[in-house]
Amino acid sequence: MPAEQQDTPHYWAIIDALPVAVLLKDTAKPQIYANQQARLLLSLPEPVLNLSDIRLIELIEPDSEELLSLVQNPLLLALSGSVVHQQVRLAGSKQRLQLSSQLVQLSFTLSNSVLVALTPEQGKGVIRDSQRSVYDENELEEALAFDKLMSLISAELINVQPEQLDIHIEDALSALGEFCHADRSYVFLFSDDMQTMSNTHEWVRDGIASHKANLQQVPEAALPYFWRVMQSDFIFAVRDVTLLPDEASAEQQEFEREDIQSVLCSAMTNQDKLLGFVGCDMVARKRAWTASDIRRLKLVGNMIGNTIQNVNYRLSLKQMQQELMQANLELQELASRDGLTGIANRRQFDTLLQHELQRCARYQLPLGFMLADIDHFKQYNDSYGHLAGDDALKQVARTLSQTLKRQGELVARFGGEEFAILVPVSNADELTQLAETLRTSIEQLQQEHLFSAAQRLTISIGATLVNPDKTTNPSELIRQADTALYQAKAKGRNCFCIFQPDNLPG
Repeated sequence: MPAEQQDTPHYWAIIDALPVAVLLKDTAKPQIYANQQARLLLSLPEPVLNLSDIRLIELIEPDSEELLSLVQNPLLLALSGSVVHQQVRLAGSKQRLQLSSQLVQLSFTLSNSVLVALTPEQGKGVIRDSQRSVYDENELEEALAFDKLMSLISAELINVQPEQLDIHIEDALSALGEFCHADRSYVFLFSDDMQTMSNTHEWVRDGIASHKANLQQVPEAALPYFWRVMQSDFIFAVRDVTLLPDEASAEQQEFEREDIQSVLCSAMTNQDKLLGFVGCDMVARKRAWTASDIRRLKLVGNMIGNTIQNVNYRLSLKQMQQELMQANLELQELASRDGLTGIANRRQFDTLLQHELQRCARYQLPLGFMLADIDHFKQYNDSYGHLAGDDALKQVARTLSQTLKRQGELVARFGGEEFAILVPVSNADELTQLAETLRTSIEQLQQEHLFSAAQRLTISIGATLVNPDKTTNPSELIRQADTALYQAKAKGRNCFCIFQPDNLPG
């Protein structure tokens, strides 16, 4: 493909569909576009040309065999910007052609465009197709403007956010309705099982009734003929609903209920699967739908269908990401929790201890730390059984956690029957009071333990209070609390001790 063709304007597709030979040139650009009919008529190999290609086309005066010079060549004059209306013949042809050119200012370009048409003699400067439809300058301008509008809407739809989807679809339907001169335009989506369809978006002209609310979850059995045609042909075009076949009686009744005289629907598909359809209705009058109407409807349908699929894909992907994130959080939570007691495990405790030491060092805050140990737990397990021992661990963990409710306080299972406790306290008196509260909370459970001096389940606590700096080592804090715990056990258990440096064993 020549380089000139790689960046062709989107609206050239409209020119290419015209049933007469047309050349189009932007006066600010060197390229000339020849539509399919022009390429056939003038024996042009490529759609994108330049003036040197046009110079090779030989034109003859219609009433003589005299070859027109390059200076007299009306085609070159027209493409240079001159308004030309002249009869010509192609060299080697007997057919007279009317060559007509005009300058048009398209609403979306900064410069004029030259439009050149080559029509049979009876054309008189007007372009006619095989169905005698008239394409004048206004209609061509409308076609090009619609294509540009669709390009803009398409650009908006490419990365549309889900919350803006409805607005942009309704904008597209409004443009479709206006350009097709319809009274109503809409989108229907099929259910996943293809058993029902629902009207999801709608545009109506002023004074036209809306039926969207009554067209939800419409079953296939309600409109079987429409359903069958849409699934087989992907197009449902009816210029007069009274001419529908007898098998479409259900459809005719529904169209009459909605005051529809003409209807045009085009399927929206994805990988050959029907997603739904976009459609137009005529209420005030009948309409013989044109090829341009069908093309526009298909274009809008493809745009909307692709956008809905993209948004659904992004929403599905986002949901999957959220589910994965939630699953990951749950896994992290499980990994940081003790399987038996449900409180923080040693791994989470080590992480939080390091974090708290750094935080307290940064803000020059004191940090309290305690180790609590269930007294004579081995004898409890041996006497009451391991299931009872597990229940005792759960009960102690729950009681300690319920007692510590302030922000920043943490209870973790340190190992076996030991629990680690982090508390943000201001001074040694506050730490002492808190340690006594924890000891008492377990004693007041009144859980029988005949092999303990108190005849009930109790704990011993070793506590320490530090003012950490950047050099404070977590293992040193643990060692201090463990030393104080050893002292509490030596005192007879069911008590607590606060670490004092001068109490260290010699």
